[in-house]
Amino acid sequence: MVSQAIDARGSKKPFIMRKGISVLADLADGQQAANIALQGAKTVFYCEGNSGSDTSDGLSWDTAFKTLTVALAASNADIAVNSQGWASRNVILCKADAFTEDLVLLAQKTDVIGVGHHDRYQTGLIGNHVPTGATASYGTRFFNFHFMGDATTGADIWTLDIYNVGLEFHNCFFDSVSGTAATAAIVAEDAEDLKIVGCEFMGAFSDAVIELSAGNSRGTRILSNYIEGANDGIHINSSVIDDSGGNQRGILIQGNVIRCATYAILDSSNIAMIIDNRCMTAADLGAYGAGCITGNTQLGLNNWISGDDTDNNAWPVIGTLGAS
Repeated sequence: MVSQAIDARGSKKPFIMRKGISVLADLADGQQAANIALQGAKTVFYCEGNSGSDTSDGLSWDTAFKTLTVALAASNADIAVNSQGWASRNVILCKADAFTEDLVLLAQKTDVIGVGHHDRYQTGLIGNHVPTGATASYGTRFFNFHFMGDATTGADIWTLDIYNVGLEFHNCFFDSVSGTAATAAIVAEDAEDLKIVGCEFMGAFSDAVIELSAGNSRGTRILSNYIEGANDGIHINSSVIDDSGGNQRGILIQGNVIRCATYAILDSSNIAMIIDNRCMTAADLGAYGAGCITGNTQLGLNNWISGDDTDNNAWPVIGTLGAS
């Protein structure tokens, strides 16, 4: 990467990035690059769960909104208001001990970023979220949030449908702990291009932690997460499809560490690519490891599994190449 530096005579000359020595901030535009979401945003909104007010304009910390519901509605409207927003993304910066809300709408093309700290973890959001309809998402991305289910009933934390296209979770913490353990962290039906990346799922979720329940889940990526639960880790229902035959937009489950009571990965549809996962189950592995991972072995590579009956095995079973 080359940037421009100024020599002693005031002329520009190339600055060469050196591997292992130079860092992004060395570039003249390093701060912009490091904060690309903020720099590229049409509008930055602020949401403060302790001191904010939903009658404010949300355009600074001093005039922050109080609830995510109002902040999301404002961003969604702002994206659509004129041509400046049509190809833009907005940002909502959020801090609170914990927002307690059941979200029923999201915001198109908006990054929702937790910048505060709730107890031991990130910005907290307590509730059961079922966004649907025309204002559901189409590109909402959550960063650095601590999600918990309802404090009394637990239930599913996120329930997604066909209106939640391109919803993403990055560096988030999904916590099963409440008065009753949460049933699932994420249940998705027909929610295309779902991305779950670098997140932690902690506690005794009583059903599958992540479930693709039905419909078209093309483009789904479940990458580099830590997942634990009292039932299955990841479950893909037999009725799920992905369009991979025509558009190569398959479902990819890669690089996860999964520790659960039953199946770590149960792909009843036999369509997911299952690669480089490390899976532990409290149950027996069963024949060819099917008690820990069940899926299409032709789409599986380099997974390692342990169970109650035996430890540190490969899934799929390592094969041999014959003469062609």
